[in-house]
Amino acid sequence: MKLLPKKDSVFLRNLFLTTILGGIIGILNYLFNIFVVKYTDKSVFSIFTAALGIIYLVQIPATSIQSFLTKIVAKNDNSDLSKYRWIALRYLGAIGILLSLIFFFFRYQISTLASVPVDIVIYLAVSLFFSFVSPISKAFLLGEERIITVNLLMLLETILKFAIGAIAIKMGGNIPLLILANSLPAILTTIFVLPLLKVHRGGKQVETKFKELILITIFMLLLTVPYTIDLVLVNESFRAEYGAISLLGKLVYFSCVMTASVMFARVSNENRGVYKRKSLLISLALAFCIGIVISLIYFMFTDLIISLTVGEQYIQVGKYLGIFGLCMTGFAVVYMIANYFISQNVYGYIFVLLFVSILQILLFQFRNSSLNQVIQNQIIVYTVLTVLTILILIHRFRKEIKNEREGT
Repeated sequence: MKLLPKKDSVFLRNLFLTTILGGIIGILNYLFNIFVVKYTDKSVFSIFTAALGIIYLVQIPATSIQSFLTKIVAKNDNSDLSKYRWIALRYLGAIGILLSLIFFFFRYQISTLASVPVDIVIYLAVSLFFSFVSPISKAFLLGEERIITVNLLMLLETILKFAIGAIAIKMGGNIPLLILANSLPAILTTIFVLPLLKVHRGGKQVETKFKELILITIFMLLLTVPYTIDLVLVNESFRAEYGAISLLGKLVYFSCVMTASVMFARVSNENRGVYKRKSLLISLALAFCIGIVISLIYFMFTDLIISLTVGEQYIQVGKYLGIFGLCMTGFAVVYMIANYFISQNVYGYIFVLLFVSILQILLFQFRNSSLNQVIQNQIIVYTVLTVLTILILIHRFRKEIKNEREGT
């Protein structure tokens, strides 16, 4: 029996370990949000739901910076990465402070737009600053494909998040502390890990292409819109009910994309197109299977799942649960493909994301008077986005294969 090449076996091992640890992390994150639902009243959960939408948005820089730095580390493994980590910290910290101050100065406008108390915007501004600094250490580890270490760090961060969230709930649903629970653990692990990183010393200085960072940030901003802006735009009269559906639906999404960082690291380190496509397809198959299985469970045990999680007061929204799970499965596939596009510098995909973002905002503008309409909006958005993304991926694959055959 022919054994798998070492590169493939390591990749599959990393996918497997990330899936297992990702499941544990997902459960802990899930329990954190469930406690918020079950042990706070609807008014607190409604505010937290709106704040959560903003939290996802302000954490976009963390995702884009992690992707950006992962690519740099992967392509410059013989350069002076020891010096570069501090250069990155200085630049990104300065940008984070500047943007956080701007965010704070416009706190009244943000409060009005998102229907959240103005006094919690300062904590969202702090989270924005953290998002520029916290991904540096994990990006360096991913660039060197130290996947197990990254997973253990994420597990530790989730445990810390759970602990902080539990304290907040015991304080009667302290929203500022609930907000910080989503960003404080990552900055704590970064402070500890960054000085201890064992990276290459000496060699040429690493060049920072800020234009690429800006493109990745715009890319990630638009990619995050479909599953964040809905929490801000949804009608306040049924925001809590929609938040319960969204919470369970996003469990599907986060379960599916836990391996995205593994795939991105592998593709960024790989030089041959055929192996990049192979890594993507393996990751897509795993993400799709996870999403389908969880969605089927939602369809079969709807009432039981809602009763055991968000509570029987939300039992009436159960009919939307399975279909929302399928929507999140589609979006997980989109997210994995989008990460592949970033690794290949396919930034033209931004226009697709922009189109879908505008479509979603328009749908919520004209169709936001009932929970049924809002769910229909999301079905339309995720269907259009998934279909367009798959079509672009097929076109991209065909182009890559043609160029490889022609030797260009």
